[in-house]
Amino acid sequence: MAEQMSKTKMVINGYYWLVILASLLLTIFAWKISDNQIQEKRSELFKTQSAQLLDQISERMSHYEVALKVGAAAIQFISHDTHVEEWQLFSEALNLTETYPGINGIGVLYFIQPNNLNEFINAQRQYRPDFQIHPNHDKQEYWPITYIEPLISNEKAVGLDMAFEHNRLSAAKKSRDTGTTQITGPIILVQDAKKTPGFLQYVPFYDSQNIETLEQRQQHFVGHVYAPFIMSKLIEGALEHSSHQLVFSIVDGKDVLYDELQSTNDNYDENPLFQKKIILDMYGRPWSFQIQTASSFRVSTSSNQPLIILISGIVINIMLLFLFITLTRSQQNAIELAKKITRELSIKEEYYRHITESAPCGIIIINAKGEIETVNPQTCVLFGYTEEEMIGKNIDLLIPVRYQSQHPHHRKSFTENPSHRRMGLGRDIFGLTKKGDEFPAEIGLAQFLNGDAPKTLATIINMTEHVQVTEELKRSNKELNDFAYVASHDLKAPLRGIMQLSAWIEEDIADYATEDTKSNLALLMNRTSRLEKLLEDLLDYSRIGRKAGDIQAVDTKELVLNVFDLQDPSDSIKLICQETMPVIDMVISPFETIIRNLIGNAIKHNNKENGVITVSAQEFPRYYQFSIKDNGPGIPVRYHKQIFELFKTLQPRDEVEGSGMGLSIIKKLLDYHDGSIVVESDGKSGTCFTFTWPK
Repeated sequence: MAEQMSKTKMVINGYYWLVILASLLLTIFAWKISDNQIQEKRSELFKTQSAQLLDQISERMSHYEVALKVGAAAIQFISHDTHVEEWQLFSEALNLTETYPGINGIGVLYFIQPNNLNEFINAQRQYRPDFQIHPNHDKQEYWPITYIEPLISNEKAVGLDMAFEHNRLSAAKKSRDTGTTQITGPIILVQDAKKTPGFLQYVPFYDSQNIETLEQRQQHFVGHVYAPFIMSKLIEGALEHSSHQLVFSIVDGKDVLYDELQSTNDNYDENPLFQKKIILDMYGRPWSFQIQTASSFRVSTSSNQPLIILISGIVINIMLLFLFITLTRSQQNAIELAKKITRELSIKEEYYRHITESAPCGIIIINAKGEIETVNPQTCVLFGYTEEEMIGKNIDLLIPVRYQSQHPHHRKSFTENPSHRRMGLGRDIFGLTKKGDEFPAEIGLAQFLNGDAPKTLATIINMTEHVQVTEELKRSNKELNDFAYVASHDLKAPLRGIMQLSAWIEEDIADYATEDTKSNLALLMNRTSRLEKLLEDLLDYSRIGRKAGDIQAVDTKELVLNVFDLQDPSDSIKLICQETMPVIDMVISPFETIIRNLIGNAIKHNNKENGVITVSAQEFPRYYQFSIKDNGPGIPVRYHKQIFELFKTLQPRDEVEGSGMGLSIIKKLLDYHDGSIVVESDGKSGTCFTFTWPK
């Protein structure tokens, strides 16, 4: 069996590796095809743009030739003696700048024999007195540039004799002898301030029409219509609307006419994708074009498609490899995981079993129908049933009969809103034992899912002892309050007698008593008065909760102002009350007691020359919040809890009036009415008491 599984595993692993190898080969194949397609498109684009480049330059030269031939025809068939004004009008009609961008001008040069030189010069000087032929040379023929337009940029060319330089003269003679358009080899134009390469283009004209032989051409030759070209300007005009994705150079023989193949050119690519060399016959001159792709060509034609295909394929193969490795291990891992989960579940079940069995409270799990599914031993102890007697029974078995009719409704409500709940605190909840006895209980509820089935977990605590202790505590508190009430009430009568007796003694001995006697008597009356205040506060403290009183609408702002006035504060104490404060329906007495004690404390303990008491209120959804703040000496943080205890004062009792029970009374009143109070003070700069009053 083990051997068979091993062979099966080897076969499956072999298939896995075969799939990966096939996927890898397919990726490489797709990458190669995509890359070849990109390169083919680039090659075709290079061929197309190279052909367009040559066509644009050739076509532009043809346009220039047409313009020159028009000028030659005009001179040959209209008037050989064209003067400068007529040539200027002809040039303006051509509109060279707009129609023939790249041309530097258009002009006329005549062939002059030595014996006609003076006559020619005199004829030209009738229109241009400063006309002269230059430079001087020893040849027995003259080829002076007679007219050139536009004159502004070509003034230096006027009168220039082509015979002074070999390239100019040889091309002029070749054009004369062949009757065709010719251009010179590379020259530097006299009108080019930058001294860059250029050339001249010649179109001959004759004084006769039927000319076929060389002798006839030489005999009837009159001159040339010509155009000077600065090479860079020519290329700029010819390629004005091109994409500039190619760079090139033009060489005539050994001379460079134009060169973009330089590292200073931002568009130059040191490692071009494509390049080629083409030689064109350009009007008798062999122009050698070296064309190659520019940097812009590489950028515009670049494509990440092959790389994306390759990377994607590699990523897919890596994912396949990872998947296959995972699959080969998955079975063993699944078995190990199943074993581990089984062990963990066993441990957890044992763990939770111990928890439920040792829990001091009863634990019951019921299903959606209200049927009991699980109980712990403490549940059996609480209700007196065995586990078998409760499992499968409805939970109503454990509920007193008087509550059973309402219980399904309560279960439904809990199912619809399954929040964690505790019941029994502040409510009468009872459990029913097997014997029919009832006991007070506290119930905790929580819902969970066992698969798709909702379950409810209930915890039950027997509250019998808690209820008994609570009742005993209530009884003790009542007895204590009754004692405090009776004691404080019964002590007030003899205390008033002592105060009255002290007053009589003071009157009887007023004339002959010593200062010490008077001082001691005053101290006695003061202590007696303070004791009376203490008894009154004890009486108030014990009365809390005894009488509810009548509910009435209380304007809290008006109440604060009245309490402040009744305190009869000194002129140095100022009250600032919030502009708008709530009107509350309540029993006025406890609220008035709280305000009176807090404002009274703020007045009594304020030692500033300009005392300020600020009262403000805020309304919240479930309660009102009131703040009483003063600028007095403050209360150190260490006393913030002690001040609410009975008989606690922070100053000597003889210095400040008070029993030390004012804040205790406030605390008990707020506790009774479900309110709260906090104090904020750094012990140096004022105190703020903030309390809440329920709505």
